[in-house]
Amino acid sequence: MKKKIVVCDDDKEILNVFSLVLENQDTIVITVVNSLVLMEVLDNIHADILFLDIHMGARNGDLILRDLRSSFKYDKLPVIMMSGHIDGRNISIECGADGFLPKPFELTDLENYIRRFVYESES
Repeated sequence: MKKKIVVCDDDKEILNVFSLVLENQDTIVITVVNSLVLMEVLDNIHADILFLDIHMGARNGDLILRDLRSSFKYDKLPVIMMSGHIDGRNISIECGADGFLPKPFELTDLENYIRRFVYESES
């Protein structure tokens, strides 16, 4: 079964990078540009990992993550926060993220999170 990687960011370029780099025979990348519909998307699929931007126009990722962590359905979903903001790492830690990707990010860091939370967690 293909692994499902969900990416929520209001920057379409970031979403394109994720799709181009990560989508292959083993993975499907589901991109969400409007953070207000993220919960609906998550309710309709079984996500293996979520990459979530902190600062978005509709609803910020830190608020979304707090909701996810308080939900029995999503409290174990690995969530990696992303931001170009200087305080992004601290915000990620405070709201319970499993990791942080500073923008611009290195592809090796992205791949390491996928390996750690999607593939190594299976064993």
